[in-house]
Amino acid sequence: MNKQLFTNSITINASKDLARQILVDPLQLLKWVPEITAVDQGHRSFIVTRAQAALNQREVMTVEEVSDRIIYHSRQGRFEYDLVFTLQQVANNRLQLTEALMTDESKTKLPLKLLAPIAKHALKINLKNLGLLIERVTVA
Repeated sequence: MNKQLFTNSITINASKDLARQILVDPLQLLKWVPEITAVDQGHRSFIVTRAQAALNQREVMTVEEVSDRIIYHSRQGRFEYDLVFTLQQVANNRLQLTEALMTDESKTKLPLKLLAPIAKHALKINLKNLGLLIERVTVA
């Protein structure tokens, strides 16, 4: 993926290891992305189904872990993308969690200038939900 559409970032009270454990488990998506209704595990990939109308009602995803980054690769939907989460420990048990949405402009016919602000807002809400989930698990 060659074009970064945007980034969102939050800082939470959590460890990098706990955030990584949650992000690499596709079934955890059901806990922090409200529009996802099903996550079906396949061989080396998983299928995500959304309840509401979306660009990708169903998509095939894989998760890749590279150093301090967790990358969700979405394929076989109307909009193919990579969602890159970067985990950076910033202070005593404080974690900066940044997400960047990447796409290949040559593979999409969607108007990215219109899509980017809508996606940024929706993914920011999901990122906040993720942060709350991680902090709840940290306290438990």
